[in-house]
Amino acid sequence: MKPISPFGLPIGISVSVWSLVGLLRLILNYLPFRKKRRWAWGRKLGPSDIAAVLPAHNEELVIRSSIQALTKMLDKKQIYVVSDGSKDKTYRRARMEGCHVSRLEPGRGKGRALVYLLTRYHLFDRYKLIFIVDADTRIDVTCVKRALPLFKDPDIGVCFASSRIRWPQHFIPRLKYYFIAYRERLNRLLQYFLIYGQTWKYTNVNYVIPGFATIYRSNVLKQLEIDTPGLLIEDFNLAFQFHKKKLGKIGYSPSLIGWDQYPDNLVDYWKQVRRWNIGFFQTVKKNGLWFSMFWLALATFTIEVFLNSIYILFLPFLLLFLIIPMLPVSNQILDMFSFLYRNFGPYQSLNLRDIFIGTYLIDYMFTVIIGLIGRKPQFIFYGLFFFFMHFATSLILLSSIIPGFFGRSSGRWTSPKRQTV
Repeated sequence: MKPISPFGLPIGISVSVWSLVGLLRLILNYLPFRKKRRWAWGRKLGPSDIAAVLPAHNEELVIRSSIQALTKMLDKKQIYVVSDGSKDKTYRRARMEGCHVSRLEPGRGKGRALVYLLTRYHLFDRYKLIFIVDADTRIDVTCVKRALPLFKDPDIGVCFASSRIRWPQHFIPRLKYYFIAYRERLNRLLQYFLIYGQTWKYTNVNYVIPGFATIYRSNVLKQLEIDTPGLLIEDFNLAFQFHKKKLGKIGYSPSLIGWDQYPDNLVDYWKQVRRWNIGFFQTVKKNGLWFSMFWLALATFTIEVFLNSIYILFLPFLLLFLIIPMLPVSNQILDMFSFLYRNFGPYQSLNLRDIFIGTYLIDYMFTVIIGLIGRKPQFIFYGLFFFFMHFATSLILLSSIIPGFFGRSSGRWTSPKRQTV
């Protein structure tokens, strides 16, 4: 499930709580009298302790740039690529970079491809850290340098990066940038108002370990079932296992960056978000519930998102109910519809102004702020139409519940359309 807060805004119990926790974390991190804790154990980890693994499926346009980004931090011999059932030139182009490259025919899916790399090259025995990288992600040159200090804390079992995009400055709006802008805005809100607070060492309840740029301790990843059968994605499942087995804490810093590609059309967006949603519900079914702060936080957030999605889908009908009394003509069907809402809906106290401010105006205000902070002024225009994406995202979520809990999956992946970088 791709998580969103009510109306796509930082409003609600979850986002309010984790925003305050994140603010507290930020303040404490910058207190002048705060002493840095010294860890007196083992030897210091360095870049030579890392193996980077890249499972790839039809990634000929981006695989070389992803490998080249890693070679600025790691030796080529520390990079391991597997072309999993690719029908293009992914294997050949990866070989051109001089790293370890394997090919699987037929493809096994991302999880099994990762297990193949880890076992074939005995990476758990040879490296202290395993860096899982998506083939379309270019890791920022500072990522490894900034991630290694997190592992000075022996409780940190894994850390992950924030996804960023190369935003093209443009004057004339384009539809593909509308979809990219929506995803970028959503990711920034999640990072500011949820993830930063949830990954504090005193809370440690983050619901997902994003697999696009993640560094695990080898002895931690070894205890996780990466290739759990019947799951569309691994990200949620690994996070659930990590918390359930109490393997440590999840490290996160906004300074860890992976340059990513987002879907630039509705079809790819729909497929990707639906895949995430189904994968989330499959993970819940697979792992079950257990008493913990993790599940308390997750259940609260999930209920909020579910109720918000229902509200968004019914919003057009609610607007119709409020507009009907203003119409100069009477219609039997419209009158019946208005009667049902007036007697059975909890909307008697709502008016058009409240809906406009609560559902649209505040949402747009945050979009503008995110755009200005990120030096993306085009968000001022694109944000005017983000409600349509809220509606689509809500529809995807609710339509994913049944296949998520009752459907079956082979674990095979489908990559969205890529752009040459």
